Amino acid sequence: MKEINLLFLAPHWRVSLIDAFKGALASVSTLSGKLVGADNDSFSPTFKILNEARVIPAFEHPECLEAVLDLCRSHDIQAIIPLTNKAVEFLDAHRKQFPDPNILRYVQNSKTIELCHDKLKMARTFAASGIAVPHTLPANEVDEVEEHDFPLIAKKRQGEGGKDIAIIEDEKDLHFYASKYPQHIFQKFIDGREFSIDWYSDQKGRPLLIVPRERLAVRGGEVAVSRIHMDHEIIQSIKKTGMALGLRGPCNLQGILDASEKFWLTDINLRFGSGSVHTIAAGGNMPLMIYKELETGSPESGLSAIKDHSVMTRFHNAFFY
Repeated sequence: MKEINLLFLAPHWRVSLIDAFKGALASVSTLSGKLVGADNDSFSPTFKILNEARVIPAFEHPECLEAVLDLCRSHDIQAIIPLTNKAVEFLDAHRKQFPDPNILRYVQNSKTIELCHDKLKMARTFAASGIAVPHTLPANEVDEVEEHDFPLIAKKRQGEGGKDIAIIEDEKDLHFYASKYPQHIFQKFIDGREFSIDWYSDQKGRPLLIVPRERLAVRGGEVAVSRIHMDHEIIQSIKKTGMALGLRGPCNLQGILDASEKFWLTDINLRFGSGSVHTIAAGGNMPLMIYKELETGSPESGLSAIKDHSVMTRFHNAFFY
């Protein structure tokens, strides 16, 4: 029996996702292994269900790297799964310190990380290559905005979680928020249906899974209710983008489908999305694909038919100790 041990970096509240990995591992009779977690929060809910867990320093702390490397050595980790943007950036910054580069197979290349974690650079690069993205400006260029450009949406140039977002209705709003958030971007607001698209490609970059989920309700930046909608136009648009970036493994892309059925790309998360458990439950079992890829080199055997139009509704739960 082959043993595959995974390290989840910054898992925090991703209990449902860790449960999905536990279920995937249990379903493969030829595999065993441990699910190990590392987080700087000692109250991380995932610590209650992981096989092993350790509190580590914050990513910017000089002792954090050694703590992660020690976990990899002591638990014979085959792959690290980063679950926040900061975790992705931390692993990217320290690539050369990991003796086996394969342990970072689910961390995208440095150029892609730099591009996708900078919303201004991403928007301008994609617009120049013909990918539909909303017109985007930094705060110091808002004087270019004309009356017909409103409404706009202001959001962090770098960051995640939907914090500090504002809808800009007019010039007065624009100058107020440009002054308040000088590091934000200001983007044309696209009225339409919001989608989050789960992606999985093998290590050669072949896209094996592209599942659009309409975000029907959102709480605090996280999807609360979603419906899978296997829209051909969205899938083809995402396929073009993902292949151009050379994505590997699990990722999540977001955008808006407007009234004319045109899809506008807005964000790319180079990791599991918060609602990816919906896709997993609907047949796109990405944890199983990861285990199969690590076991045999082929993640395809972990994929089954997607339950189109299935709905997920999420709720809060708690651990007590």
